[in-house]
Amino acid sequence: LKIIPRCFVPVPVAPGARPPTPAPGMAQPLHSEVAIESTRIESEEFQKRLQEAGAIGVCRPVRVIASVAEPGCKVGEQEIVLHVVRHGQGFHNLLNDLYREMGRNKFNPATGEGGAENPYVRPEVLDPPLTEVGRRQARALRPKAAGLAPEMVVVSPLARATQTALIAFAHLVDGASTKVPFIAHEACHEIAGVHTCDRRRDLTEIRADFPMVDYTTTGLVESDPFWSETQREPLLQLAGRGYEFLLWLRARKEREVAVVAHFAWIFSLTNAVLESDDPKLKAGFLTGELRSLRLRFEDV
Repeated sequence: LKIIPRCFVPVPVAPGARPPTPAPGMAQPLHSEVAIESTRIESEEFQKRLQEAGAIGVCRPVRVIASVAEPGCKVGEQEIVLHVVRHGQGFHNLLNDLYREMGRNKFNPATGEGGAENPYVRPEVLDPPLTEVGRRQARALRPKAAGLAPEMVVVSPLARATQTALIAFAHLVDGASTKVPFIAHEACHEIAGVHTCDRRRDLTEIRADFPMVDYTTTGLVESDPFWSETQREPLLQLAGRGYEFLLWLRARKEREVAVVAHFAWIFSLTNAVLESDDPKLKAGFLTGELRSLRLRFEDV
């Protein structure tokens, strides 16, 4: 019996047409074209809003200069390596992609405007978990994550970020304990207010779900301190949270750290806090994307 290996022949797609849905049994892509387009659109919108808010070019007491961290690089006394991860696809991301496919995409992710056209305000997406695609994206990070040496993993307390960290850095997790500290930090919370998906659940609930995560060191309170039903968090405040987080890292002993957070938080960090001439460092993160940065602190 001669076995003929299966092969897949690419099907040409006309310009502007959507690619065919993979047949059952074929590997689904980690990012759909719609998801990639959503990231591009939201990047442009947040860049515009950061400029309008005066959040770019703010002078602060400490400059943080960023560059690409090469594997195994050595850091100086005023330097750290920060592995930045955006969480995998959450159910709110999936809902957003579906809205865009249906042409219901007339909403502003930075301000929360859009009413019924905004999928992020639906009550069903309160602190949403990862989809199966999101879990696959997190698992896909494992080979790269296993080659890193973080002395601490910091997570946003929102479920999708914490799940991504525990899956991607599974080699550092041992049941209900971890081999290095996994610390939840409220400063890494996604831009807050209006969007139900960006409201975290109460501390009692998330502690029960993730007993291996430290919620005490940074003093998390029971309810989401940033939540507002009517007002989206100002972008200057969001960038300020990112800056304060970096100062917290600077004061600690760890020189190599991983942080798992969110699109807007990371985008404001890389575009309004860190100083870099590398456009690749400033580009919006796809879900389940990891980039390693070398940060140097300089007192002004």
